[in-house]
Amino acid sequence: MSAFTGHYSSSERSKGWGGLSGREFCVVVPILNPNMAEGLVKLAVALAGVHTPGGDEEKRRARIVILGVVTVPEETPLSQGASLVKAYRTLLRYIPPDSSRLSERVEVRTEVRVAREVWQGIADQVREEEADLLLLHWRGQTETPGKIYGATIDALMEDPPCDIVLARLNTLPDIKHILLSVRGGSYNNLASRLVSNLAEQWSANITVLHNFNAPSVPSESNYKLAGPYGDDDLSSFQAILSELPAGARLVTTQDNPGRAIAHEARFHDLLVIGASGRSDTHHDSNMPGLTEYINRETSGPLLVVKTRKPLRLAPTRSPNAEKTELVETIDRWFAQNTFHYREFRSLSSLTLLKERNNLSISLIYPVYGPTHPFALAEQVRRTRFALMRDCGLIDEIVVSAPGVKLDNAEIALLKAEVGQEQEEVIFLDPENTNENGQADGPGAALWQALQVARGDIIIWADPRIEGFEARLFYGLAGPLLTYPEFQMAIGFYSHTPAQVEDPAHSLPLQNDLVELSMRPLLGGMFPLLAGAIDPSLLLGAARRDHLEHLPLFTSSAFTSGLLIDTLPRAGLMSIAQVDLGAQLSYHNPLNRQRQVSDLLEVILRRVGERSQSTLLKLYSSGVKTVQKSNGVYSLQVEPPASPQREIPPLAYTPGYHRHSF
Repeated sequence: MSAFTGHYSSSERSKGWGGLSGREFCVVVPILNPNMAEGLVKLAVALAGVHTPGGDEEKRRARIVILGVVTVPEETPLSQGASLVKAYRTLLRYIPPDSSRLSERVEVRTEVRVAREVWQGIADQVREEEADLLLLHWRGQTETPGKIYGATIDALMEDPPCDIVLARLNTLPDIKHILLSVRGGSYNNLASRLVSNLAEQWSANITVLHNFNAPSVPSESNYKLAGPYGDDDLSSFQAILSELPAGARLVTTQDNPGRAIAHEARFHDLLVIGASGRSDTHHDSNMPGLTEYINRETSGPLLVVKTRKPLRLAPTRSPNAEKTELVETIDRWFAQNTFHYREFRSLSSLTLLKERNNLSISLIYPVYGPTHPFALAEQVRRTRFALMRDCGLIDEIVVSAPGVKLDNAEIALLKAEVGQEQEEVIFLDPENTNENGQADGPGAALWQALQVARGDIIIWADPRIEGFEARLFYGLAGPLLTYPEFQMAIGFYSHTPAQVEDPAHSLPLQNDLVELSMRPLLGGMFPLLAGAIDPSLLLGAARRDHLEHLPLFTSSAFTSGLLIDTLPRAGLMSIAQVDLGAQLSYHNPLNRQRQVSDLLEVILRRVGERSQSTLLKLYSSGVKTVQKSNGVYSLQVEPPASPQREIPPLAYTPGYHRHSF
């Protein structure tokens, strides 16, 4: 073995990740053992090239995605994994390291998904994130016959969805000396950049070990190499030199690669090598693959690097495969995007997330008809104290009642709330917002409120609810504050108050109106929405920008219209649904047939636009009820109080100006 007496340096080589400087670098870190999370996240930050503040050069931002995968057998619908997803999500929420100990340029978030196989779930997440690097913990052994790293890792290494790093370590010790073994493989450039980032992050020294039948070095070179090298590999060696990290010490050897690496690793804190399969053997054909040999002969921290492969064209899918994929997409959405309000009951954590991301929240009460006496004013008062004064989660409350005749005493109480000092309550007087003298439904009330609201996240609550429960509001805001990919969250009740005493009956509330009419209609014409448990509930939340670009329906089908229009704009996975617990008492003056009629009208409108049909013109929105008097039946037609309207998106309304805090 011979060592280069100097250090390699190049002022022209850019630091970090080459041409990716300044962009967000994404690392996906699957977690099977929560005890490994903190060390793996720190390693991911270092690999991404996010260094301590104060450097002169521009540094990139890093997004670290901690991933949990719940597997569901082939014969079982993916939606059956919903309870395991919730449990896994709760577990992962407590394991990200304290962000105050990381660079301000680092975002750490958690994701849980369902899949048939662990490797499949990891690969899908990598593709969705467009991740740059996949960091996998490797135990250093496998009990699966015929596998090098294990069934999951082998599947990912065979067809890498992105660049991969396997980390064999139990803890992340103090790293001051790094050994990088290069052998002329495709991983050299990747490993060199990763090691450069590690060395800069940890102020470590780098030693590069190269095993080859080396060429003689030109006389003008600064490298002094010992050994009888041939002249047939000069170009390969020069390529290795050009990829060496800045300041690295070069060691060359013609010894057996495994023995040379194992010997040199004893003097270093971290070893980095390229991945090898069983075909990558030593000079002794009886020895196993190099990675297996190094794993057996060394005990310190080890990183194994694998570069991604070029994209390959996917095979043509059969119609049956497309149907299966649709079913699995719906099941996957149901399992991954169904939350429980208890997952977000730490109000201080939600407020911290809101402040950290510079977000604000507006709570809107879209009044669409007479309310229970003084119930609305009481809700506003209790919301102001619980969610504005005590924890600062809500930044303003807007009460919008266009065309609604409210009691004078109720109006006086609401105006009194507006007069409170240091609080943000806006009451849009019905006399000032009414233009047609008719109550136009929740869509019109929300549309009016959005013109004065200032929040980045909008929560709307049914003003007919009697009583106050903070869970309704933080449960809906939680997914949007915690997961940036969500654009909208809808709610559903899991049980009635009577069922709370009997946990065996704490199942999603299934009334005949929803189960026998609304869900079949919505899921039949828009299959991706088949998993929405209650598309009729007037409780939800959305990002302001998303809501501004959606039309609003003025009928009771307001929520269903939002779901339908969200699909083409943001996709199914941008929608979350939240179990809000026990149903609260509220007065619903709407005829049940009227609710179904409103939904059917919205569906026909959207289906007609998609298929260019004229079905909507044939539809009569009047509710037909059968009356019986003295044994005589009669048919009574009740037209809607006001025709259902589709209000254009605010973003395209002339003169609209977004208000902000």
